[in-house]
This record gives sequence, C-alpha cells and structure tokens, in this order.
Amino acid sequence: MATSKSADNSIAFINGRVYTINDARPWAEAFIVDSNGCFSNIGSSADITAQAKKGHMITHDLNGEFIMPGIHDAHVHLLMSSMAATSQVRLPGQGLTMSNLADELKKGKCLCKYGHANQDWFYAHTYMIEKFDRKALDADFPDTPVVVRGGAGHSVFANSEALRQSGYDLENEKDTQGAHFIRDPETGHLTGEMAENAMSKLMRTLPQPPTAHAKRVLLEGQKMLHRAGVTSCQEASANTLMLTALRELEADGDLKLDVQTHIVYAPDWIGEEPSETLHKLLDEAGEFKSTHVDTRFVKIILDGVPLEPYLTHAGLKEDGKVDESKLFILNIREAIQKYDERGMTMKIHCTGHGSTRLTLDAIEATRKANPNGPRHEIAHCSGVHPDDYARFKPLKITAEMSPAFFFRHPVTEASGGLMDWSFDRMRAADAHVTIGSDWGAGAEPDILPHMANVVDTIGEGDRAKGGERICRMLTLAGAEAVGQEKLAGSIEVGKKANFIAVSKDLSKGEFEGVSVLKTWFEGEVVYEKP
Repeated sequence: MATSKSADNSIAFINGRVYTINDARPWAEAFIVDSNGCFSNIGSSADITAQAKKGHMITHDLNGEFIMPGIHDAHVHLLMSSMAATSQVRLPGQGLTMSNLADELKKGKCLCKYGHANQDWFYAHTYMIEKFDRKALDADFPDTPVVVRGGAGHSVFANSEALRQSGYDLENEKDTQGAHFIRDPETGHLTGEMAENAMSKLMRTLPQPPTAHAKRVLLEGQKMLHRAGVTSCQEASANTLMLTALRELEADGDLKLDVQTHIVYAPDWIGEEPSETLHKLLDEAGEFKSTHVDTRFVKIILDGVPLEPYLTHAGLKEDGKVDESKLFILNIREAIQKYDERGMTMKIHCTGHGSTRLTLDAIEATRKANPNGPRHEIAHCSGVHPDDYARFKPLKITAEMSPAFFFRHPVTEASGGLMDWSFDRMRAADAHVTIGSDWGAGAEPDILPHMANVVDTIGEGDRAKGGERICRMLTLAGAEAVGQEKLAGSIEVGKKANFIAVSKDLSKGEFEGVSVLKTWFEGEVVYEKP
C-alpha cells in the first residue's frame, strides 16, 4: 500500500518580477511564504521550485507579474471614510446652491447602502456650498438635524435644528480659539456654515453608530484599502468607537490589515467625542493593542487648511512670529513632551509656515530633554518655510506628504503657493518622507494613480529614479515611520508576506493608468481585480 508523504504548509510563488525594496537584493523571481504568513525564502524560480518540490508545497505561478511589498498609507481616516462611503450621503463636490441643496440631499439619501447610522441625524458630504444659509434647509428639514461635511473635512454646513441640539446660540455664539464662524453680515447671527474649532459642539453631539455597525463599515473600508494595494495604514483620527470595533474585529479573526492608530488628543471635533474621553483613551491605549493594531500613536491638528474661503492655516506674521489666532491649541510643546515620554509617536497636522515651525521648535525642545525619544511626524508638509526643511532629519521627524490627490490639482495650482508639497526640497534635506492618501479629504484611498503627477519631479527628470523613490516611500519608509521596518515594508526573509501585483512596472515610474491586480496579506489573497 502506498504511503502518503507529509506536505509543507508553505506556499511557493514563482515566475514573478519581484521588486523587493531590499538594497541587498533589489530583484527576485520567486519566494516562499510559510504557514505563519512570513517570507521564508527568496530567490530564483528554479531554486524555489526545487525547494517546493522537495517539500511537496503548493505553488502559485505569478505569470511574470510585477510584485512589490504592500503599500503603507501614511494618512487615512478609516472609520470616517467607511461611514461616508456606506452610510452617509455623498453630494456633488461642486455646483450646490441654496435652490438645489435640499433636493440633492433627498436624492442622495436613497443611495446610501445603510440608513440611520447616525440615528435621526442626516449626515452628508460635499466640498463646498456657495453662500450657504441654514434657512435653505430649515423649510425642508424643520425637525431633523442636518449636517453636511465640507472643506476637505474642515467645515460643516448645518441647519438650525442641528445647531440647537448641539447647544449653539444662533444669535450670539461667541468666538473661541481656532473657531471660524460664518455670520450673517447684517445681524451677526450664525448662518450654519462653520469651520475648524467652531465645529466642536456639533461633532461632539453627533450620534455615533453602534459598535456592530462600525465593524460592518470598517470591513467595507478594509476592502477598499485592499483594492488600492494597502496592507498597512496610519489611522489619523482614532477614537473610542473605532478602537473598540477594531478590537472586536481582531478577536473575530476578520482584521486583515495592519493599523497604527493615532488617537486624537486635540481638537475633539476630529475625534467626534469629548476631549475628556479621548484623553482617557490615550491613557488606556495599551489595552487596545493587538497583533494588527498598534496604539502607540497620537494625533493633533494644530491649524486648519489653506483653502478658500477659510484660509485657516497658521502662517508667519511680518515680524516672523506665528499667527496664533489660527492655532487650535496653544500647548503643543507640553503635549508633545508628555506623549514623547511615554514612547508614543505624534502626528501633527500643519499646513502653514507658522504651525510647522512651531511644531519643529516643540520637537527640538523635546529632543533636548529626551534625545532617544520616538520618531515623530508632521502631517501634510504643504506649508514648510524654506529655512525649515533642513530641520527634519536631525530632529528625527518624518515628513508625511498628503493628500496625494492634491499634489497636482486645480485647487493646488490656484493656491498661490500656499499648498506646496516640495519633494525636491525634502530630498535635498535628506528628510525621511512618507506618502498618504488622506482618505476622508478625498472619496477614494487610491495613491498609485496620483504618483504619475509627481514621478518626474521626484526623480529629478529621471522617471525610473522617481519610480524607485516613490516605491520606497510607499513601503519601507512607511514601516520605518511606525517602527515596523524589521517586520514589514520589504520582501525579505522573516518579514510579513504583505505584497501586491500591479499592472505596470512601478520601479520604472509607470504610474499612468496603473491598477492593483492582487493584494496579499500575510500570504493570503485579500483582493483580486475582477
């Protein structure tokens, strides 16, 4: 009687064009993924095939596809974006007026996959509503709170009922630090359009979905990230609901994504819950840490955005001092030092020369007190004074460049230089650079297609050089930013088998029209293009 031979549970992947992002061996043809979801061998197809035959392994033919490590998206709003994609109304980004807004809201309400996720509140998204007045919504929605998020997430348009339930004084609401209220020019009353810290009362009051629904939409968002080739991401607005949902997804075995959660310190409106509970969450962050969820991260939004009509970025005044009226908090140095001492990485949103310089100064002071503290990062880096690029590397600060879709965009071109992602200056300063989609500011998490707009610039006119640099920024640099470079970010023995197949050779800078064909997480296929 024939006896069966024991088979190795590893899988051999052969016949690929494998771009490893490993300087010691930039290219390979094949590799083996062990039963723990890690790379156990990398080499030629002939060598790996021989080893697979000897170990009776299952083999997977890559058919000459371009393979690279999975993408690390350095800036996403996973729960917020997943809710927007499935459970809230997506309005046209332009062309909304007082005469068509109510009709567009009613039309969009029918397109949501899930309804009433925010209980009886009507929540929608757009970019801008010209000359908004809450009265345009009050007639059609007199008793239903209506909130339309705009300004790339930095503004809202609300009707009277939403403002009343949130505790605003419609006639005499006082200004606060970092708040931007739009008022009727004759009466001074609130129009319902507001930006930045003016949103705090409203976003704290907005009913949150139950944990079961948060889990449901996070799984939808996970699919969208996998479709974009993302296997690791930095969540930029983590709150209690999200961490609770992620913990349960992990326990259920459904989390197929490495998530570094930047828990909100300030302002509370981006966390959609009160500061008291957010700070408590930071104190208890370790309780939510798991195999795929790393909670050693903090988020602060220091200023607004250089977008018309708000222009809430904190610049430098003529005397060289920071315009503090645009800052959302005034204790940035104390906050950074507090969490630096705990070994937590800070992600500080800065879009103006003033806010960026203030953050650099705060981190410099922190480094003097704790030279071996964790790497921190400045989010967006679209408003860096020419004198400040050289400070990133010695202060061990990651320059997180986002949102990718704005790198070349009509809004960017019209900003008069206020929005300037200067990859060339960062490169000249030898800064550590990552790239994020800022999913939430845009409707999709795709990064790769937008790289076609900057590949020549990043490569100094050499598209292949630009492709190599971008691939590293999107993979190994991201792993380094979150302290995971020994576990992920490149195709090397012992690292997680997170990798993707794409339709073009990105190492040559071929980003135009690129698409992700397959995404593997720890050796398991989690996305395959139809």
